[in-house]
Amino acid sequence: MLLALSAGLAASAALRAMAAPIVPPLDLDIPICRGGLRRVAEVPQRDALTPEAADADFLEKMGLLEGHLIVGRRLLEAGQARLAVPHFGHPIRELYTWLEPRLASRRVPGFERELEVMEAWAEGGNAGTDGRFGEAWTSLAPKLTRAKRAVDPQRLASARFMLGHVAMMVYDVASDYGESIERGRIVNVVEYHDSMGFLAYATQTVAEQQAAGRAPAEWVEAAGVLEELRRLAYAELLPPGRLPTSVSSVRSRSDRIQAIAARVQA
Repeated sequence: MLLALSAGLAASAALRAMAAPIVPPLDLDIPICRGGLRRVAEVPQRDALTPEAADADFLEKMGLLEGHLIVGRRLLEAGQARLAVPHFGHPIRELYTWLEPRLASRRVPGFERELEVMEAWAEGGNAGTDGRFGEAWTSLAPKLTRAKRAVDPQRLASARFMLGHVAMMVYDVASDYGESIERGRIVNVVEYHDSMGFLAYATQTVAEQQAAGRAPAEWVEAAGVLEELRRLAYAELLPPGRLPTSVSSVRSRSDRIQAIAARVQA
């Protein structure tokens, strides 16, 4: 009877585990956005890249960092400080380490201090985004804008180049979405939120390009692709109990935006 009871309790625990997402501990040792950071390590030295490739690479890493911050802020606003911590901590120690010398070479100010303040805010379990966090966010916003504007202005004004950037960001969405899955379920909530943040950054970028009035039809189409993906895979802040869609389905959206970019002349 005791054996049967033990077996029943074990089965019940297993069912509960299957029904709910795994919440990672605060002292995570695994690298965040593993796919993106692996690409950071593999990319050739900047002087081995063409100027256009170097700009695309720099802008992608800025997008990865900003995507972390966007989803981290959303988690704080939802009272999920514990889940927000990695999205402020790992950008400092991994993405920012790569970005810092490139910011200097492009003669734009760094922003490590703001990232440290926001990480400390989340680590302190603070709810909301006011106080020191709000001050750091306000200070950081123009620095992020200035850093992105360090890319060649002609490329920033090119719908083809910027659509390619958005397509790359959606490829990163698919990479980290894939990292979140094991045996057909989302088990790594941090990686899932990475991918959500990268999609939010891509959506923000599309909105900015639409406001600028460049290639309006193509940007409207791209916005539709991103909204379709958001509804499909990221309808709620926390992941669902069942896998909402396949990795190949997410990656296909990157291909669709790349195809839109290929139709644009400049």
